[in-house]
Amino acid sequence: MLLSPSRAVTPSVEGVPSGSSKRVLLVNPPSPDGQVYIRDVNRSGRVSREGTIWPQTSLALIAAVLDEAGCAVKIEDCIAERTDYQTLYRRMQEWQPTYVIIESVSCTIVHDMVVAHYAKYLGAVTILISPHGEALADETARRFPAVDEIVHYEKHGEPEYEIRRLITGRARTIQEDFSTLPPAAQHLLPVSRYTLPLIGVGYTFVLTSRGCPWKCIYCRQGITWQSRVRYRSPESIVGEIAQYRLTNIAFHADTATVNRKQMLAICDGIRTLPWKVRWICNSRVDTVDLEMLQAMKSAGCWMVCYGIESGDDEVLRLNKKEATVADARRAVSLAKQAGLRVWGYFMLGLYGDTPASLERTRLLAQELPCDLVNFSLAAPYPGTEWGRVAQDNGWLASSRWEDYDQNTSAIVDQPGLSHQAVLAFQRKAYLSWYGSWRGVKFFAQAWRPRYARFFYQVIKSHLGG
Repeated sequence: MLLSPSRAVTPSVEGVPSGSSKRVLLVNPPSPDGQVYIRDVNRSGRVSREGTIWPQTSLALIAAVLDEAGCAVKIEDCIAERTDYQTLYRRMQEWQPTYVIIESVSCTIVHDMVVAHYAKYLGAVTILISPHGEALADETARRFPAVDEIVHYEKHGEPEYEIRRLITGRARTIQEDFSTLPPAAQHLLPVSRYTLPLIGVGYTFVLTSRGCPWKCIYCRQGITWQSRVRYRSPESIVGEIAQYRLTNIAFHADTATVNRKQMLAICDGIRTLPWKVRWICNSRVDTVDLEMLQAMKSAGCWMVCYGIESGDDEVLRLNKKEATVADARRAVSLAKQAGLRVWGYFMLGLYGDTPASLERTRLLAQELPCDLVNFSLAAPYPGTEWGRVAQDNGWLASSRWEDYDQNTSAIVDQPGLSHQAVLAFQRKAYLSWYGSWRGVKFFAQAWRPRYARFFYQVIKSHLGG
């Protein structure tokens, strides 16, 4: 049962005390329905079918910037800590924040605004950081008046610096860019609660870059970063790993391997650490070579996650993927030559998909020697070109934001391919892969008694329909 304060308090930004008396609470809101949700300040949100808990390193980076500015900062990761609305409200009452920063995504934004309602009741200024809020700023402001400020990702430079400006009034300087951001405040995160298939319990993200030079029509990085790429220095990345003595990490980036020189330098830096670092990263299939993958392996990388998306070259072309099925085969082969495991990401219901192209995607997933696969749904997120195409053609089967979820909700009815057909095919694809010898091998290699809940969720969601 949600708490519903009977009155609202509208704070004055000018009246907020200065200096360390500025108490800032960053919130990854509670689950609206008991499911585990993945939220991130610059990417699409979704239900985690298997219970993956997403590290909130992006919030920890905001916290680090505000800490440098003299603010008192806390993070409430309600998903990781399974905090319900009542418990969160009680903690907010106890801490009495002067600012509350709320992370939100399309499929949860309606429920997430309960947190803004609580914050207003307690007299706090509310700040929303959300790719949904960025894409639909006017509608979001109109629909959710409890939000005082919506962070604009590029309007004032990096969002961390815009948030600092909103809270402290500090003017922007020419030195403020992604490369000058401090290490994320990893110590504020409940790292022991973060879980991911194979990587296990107790991992965290380390941010390496922002943006991607490509413009795939379904991706939200074009909304948040406008395809403008910027990098942290290898020294800063390795320095963060060293500062917190991190041992189990995933490099978080739109494309971690987009800059070959940076990746090789990161590998060189990791090899100088006096302890072993176990890490994974995401990648595009047309950005790797054998030398790079071997260097990654020697520095502790054990799995690379490729966005393969489709087994049909025409579908890839229509979606401006600018990579081919041949590129995917080559990249997976090179990773295996380097001794790396491969997680293949596939997407169903893309622009131009047909029953025949879906089947080619399923067959490609069966053919490639991937150690793990994911079949997501091409959600037409607000602000993306795919979202505009679907809306302009009248293909949307739902207008509820809760249905904009790339793991569980197909909502586009293309000619010859209904959203019901896409959902049915997703189940078929999961059954065929996890029911194959590779799926059996995955379960056998990854099984640990402490992961019993994870395996139950995988079987229930992927194989049970």
